[in-house]
Amino acid sequence: MTENIHLKETLLQILNSTNLLNLEVFLSGIFLALILLGLVLYRKNASQMSSSAVQGVLYASTFIVLLFAFGINYKQYSQSEDSFLFSKMLFLDGKAIFFKGLILLAALFTLTHAWLTKRSLPMEFFPLLIALVFGLCLLTMSVNLLMIYLSIETVSIVSYILTAIQKDRKGTEGGLKYLLFGAASSAVMLYGMSLLYGMTGTLTIASPEFTRGIAQMDEVVALIALILTLSGFLFKLSATPFHIWTPDVYEAAPSPIVAFFSTAPKVATFLLLLRFYFVVPLSLQEVTAMIAMVTITFGNFSALWQNNAKRLLAYSTIAHSGIMLVALAILSELGVKSIVFYLVVYLFTNFAAFYLIDLVERSKLDDTWNPEESKLLETMQDFSGLGKVYPLVGILLLVVMISLAGLPPTAGFFAKFTIFSALWESYQHSGSWYLLSLFIFGLLNTAVSLYFYLKIPFYMFLKTGENIEETTYIELSAQQYLFATILVMPLLMLFFKADWLMELIAIL
Repeated sequence: MTENIHLKETLLQILNSTNLLNLEVFLSGIFLALILLGLVLYRKNASQMSSSAVQGVLYASTFIVLLFAFGINYKQYSQSEDSFLFSKMLFLDGKAIFFKGLILLAALFTLTHAWLTKRSLPMEFFPLLIALVFGLCLLTMSVNLLMIYLSIETVSIVSYILTAIQKDRKGTEGGLKYLLFGAASSAVMLYGMSLLYGMTGTLTIASPEFTRGIAQMDEVVALIALILTLSGFLFKLSATPFHIWTPDVYEAAPSPIVAFFSTAPKVATFLLLLRFYFVVPLSLQEVTAMIAMVTITFGNFSALWQNNAKRLLAYSTIAHSGIMLVALAILSELGVKSIVFYLVVYLFTNFAAFYLIDLVERSKLDDTWNPEESKLLETMQDFSGLGKVYPLVGILLLVVMISLAGLPPTAGFFAKFTIFSALWESYQHSGSWYLLSLFIFGLLNTAVSLYFYLKIPFYMFLKTGENIEETTYIELSAQQYLFATILVMPLLMLFFKADWLMELIAIL
């Protein structure tokens, strides 16, 4: 009789938990529906429909689905209360819902970018994008070591496939490198998780037993287990020493996919790290500060020597991950708010950067423009003089690069200012030498980054390209300009009205 009551309570809890996962249930259903739609369209394509019509249907269907998912998430934000789901495997709160909204926004930007640059992507891309969003949404709610591992692996496996989705040599090489480094970091993380489970006797990081178990262990042993576990998180952030895959993957994958890789996984992972750091009884400040310092320095100084735009942005994302880790190292209230603000600004900035560079790269005409066969711009010198051909694109790209460098009047300045303000405030309270070192290193690296961030605008406006007058360039459409403006405008608005976003963050 007691077992029947227990079973009934368990089933009721599962049912109640499922009711609060409307978004994830919807996305999993859409994943299957898009696979079926792709198969149907593939048969139609062989007989009745053109490939461009098939692409149009897939783009439109996925875009509408993501808009509907965004609506579900917004409704959930206004109605849901903080709740543990499935016996404390997941935790749904305002932060998770807000971060899921950022992930869905990134997916919408990815689709729009791909559509406006006339990319003909394989049918598998569309359900895989939904699967990637699904995995990231689960990651934002995960508070159980097993669920964290499964969510990260879901995201990683889909990312490996998307990297090599063009099925060319460069894509295959990038996907293989991504897979090998991902498998290694995953194995290290899983070993660390097994040690934590052995120490605490629980997989739930939100459980008091988890915190108590770590506190009772020898500090060195517990710190080793925690660092091993963090390796999987650092891999998703492209933080040193788990950054090696980033430049090759960013160069190999299509630009819309790379833009998503550079933002959405960081959004989900930083929320996971915040949850993890708040329940760990040991101080991880010194370790995190050291990782942040090395990551910023490596990313910025490596970017100095890059002559390829996508590889430059790859090292830029490494450096920006380090800056966000600075706020994690102090873990103050202002530090947490600054991470969220930085992530929102970074999402718009990076998507704008990849989109604008993609527009310029795909602008050359051979005889008849084919976006899949046209010669792309491989070096910085290829951008010479293109500011005269596309003055609006050049101006928008200048604003984006200034924001990445952290200069006014852009939101990137305010984002970095809040992080370093929180760092200085924490140093004044604690007097820790490593916080002061991190502050000095961070400011020096920001100065160094000015050189490579302004390299592309320099070539576009101040260098003269060879035979630029005789070369034919594609005329950009009003829709392409509009989307670029939509991505860049928040970077200016949030400099003058940063309090709008900070007030929203304060109530999460």
